[in-house]
Formats: sequence, structure tokens, C-alpha cells
Amino acid sequence: MLDHARVERAVLCGLAAGASTGVAFAARRPERVAGLVIVNAYVHFEPDDQAKRLALYDVLLEEGGPKRWADQLLHLMHVEQHSAIVHGFLRSLDHIDPAHLNRICHEQMGWDQRPDLQHISCPALVVSGSQDRLVPAYCVEEIVAGLANSALAVMDTGHLPYLEAPGEFNRIVGDFLDQHRI
Repeated sequence: MLDHARVERAVLCGLAAGASTGVAFAARRPERVAGLVIVNAYVHFEPDDQAKRLALYDVLLEEGGPKRWADQLLHLMHVEQHSAIVHGFLRSLDHIDPAHLNRICHEQMGWDQRPDLQHISCPALVVSGSQDRLVPAYCVEEIVAGLANSALAVMDTGHLPYLEAPGEFNRIVGDFLDQHRI
């Protein structure tokens, strides 16, 4: 995609599993990544947390499961008080493939990207929502500790800070980009 757009280096921003893609790319192609913004992400889960995540995504395969899965996920993300987020998320259920989402979750639970962190040298901003119940605190701590050039920004939000507090999120990311002249 970068080649097609004729972009030599980019700043990558990803949420949760999407951040895993950015971490993998930055570790394998450091010359193409000017910076990373990692939002409420993980590079591995402890076994108990893996089991909880798999159980959550297994709900998708049950009768009436997608709605129950969505309700549980919205609660864990701590975004139930944001009606627009909830409404949009629930509307998206008409367009998901529950078996596909379940399969992706099962595949991702086997990933351990902690070794990838040592290969990332670009500046990284790790954003954590203090109210997020979906990503355990140790996950954020591991990312910050594993990156040589990282900063942590904790926001008073749940799992989706860019939707819950977009002005503050944009300011934090803008300050990071300015600080590193990216």
C-alpha cells in the first residue's frame, strides 16, 4: 500500500489487534515506519486472559450469540455510556461473519509479539484508556517496557479513546508527532 501511494515512510496507528499489525510491520520493515501509535493493545495474553477472550468470541457461535457478544464486548470496552458508539456497533452486527471473527480471535491468541518489540527503534506512543476492561494493564506495561523509544499516555476513557475523547486523543497524538518531528 505504501508503495502504491508512493510513501517511503509512514506513522502507523492501530487499536488492539490492529496495533499488532503495526508492531509486526515496524519490526520487519523498520526503514518504512517513522513512528507508531499503539492504542489499547496487547502483544500477548497470559493463559487466563486468553481463555476469557476465547470464551467471549465463542459466544459468537451460539444461538443469538452476536448480540450477547456485542453487549459483553461493549461492557468490557467501557463505552456503554456513549450512545453513538453503541448504536453504530450494534448496527454493524448485521454485516459481520461470526464464524470468521471467531476464527480470527482463535488465531491471534497464539501470537506472542514480545520478541518483535526489541526490533522496533522508531518513536512509539502507547495510548491506554484507564477505564478499558478489555486489555489488561500488564499488556500495556509490557509494550512500553519492550520498546526502546516509547512514551505512555493514559486517557480517562475506555477502549476507544479516539471516539470517546477525539479532541484530547488528537492533541496527544499531535504533540507526539510534533515532538519527534514526524
